[in-house]
Amino acid sequence: MKVRAYAKINLMLKVIRKLENNYHELQMVNARIKRHDVIKIKEAKKNEIIFKKNRNISPDFILKVLNKFNGVYNIEKKYKIKIIKRIPVGSGLGGGSADAAAIINALYIYNNIEETKENKIEYFKELGADIPYMFFDSPAIVEGIGEKITPLDEIDMSNFIVVYPKIEVSTKKVFESNNKYSSKMSHEEIIEHIGKDVDIYENDLEETTSKLFYKWGIIKKALSKYGKVWMSGSGSSMIIYITENRKKIIKEIKKTIPYVKVL
Repeated sequence: MKVRAYAKINLMLKVIRKLENNYHELQMVNARIKRHDVIKIKEAKKNEIIFKKNRNISPDFILKVLNKFNGVYNIEKKYKIKIIKRIPVGSGLGGGSADAAAIINALYIYNNIEETKENKIEYFKELGADIPYMFFDSPAIVEGIGEKITPLDEIDMSNFIVVYPKIEVSTKKVFESNNKYSSKMSHEEIIEHIGKDVDIYENDLEETTSKLFYKWGIIKKALSKYGKVWMSGSGSSMIIYITENRKKIIKEIKKTIPYVKVL
């Protein structure tokens, strides 16, 4: 079986508060992008995880996903999984969670199991805050610790350019250092402004990431001449909201800022 694991961007990310269990309550607007990993799965005598194009990634997380799935459904099958990484690691695009959700969905098909999205979220939310959203195709308001999903209508993604500045960011380190918190917005207010008002595109973690990675701030400043720029996730990827010719801007970014990768 061959599947794709699509990355996500955060059009908005608010940190509401730190919880007693050291998790954080969040309010986000997420959207899927075309950048994806390719995953090949087949049954085997033992679990084996192979990362192509990035062999430094530990297989432990994916093994944990397999063990969780088998535990929930009392299955003893083993799998050989090849993951061709196209989503940069430490980019704030949810690559690990995308891989996990894609594998989980594939295992449902492989084992002829039908399951609701609600149960998928309940069973696997503890593995990662981005996993619940990865079970959805449409943009969505994502709240709590990532488990509360409210799907939204499609958003015109042609106004966004996603760039990766080739800086690998530790999500754990950013959240541990963050001291910026915001109030929640109502769903009605989010729906009214998303896709229409650039002021809604904010990320509370951006200030912390820019302090931890000085080069990140320099790159953001260089990109700001093309439109509003903000961060996805805990970084390091950035999103540019554009109103002019997309192809022209991408070409200019590639020519004048060679240390970033347009995704």
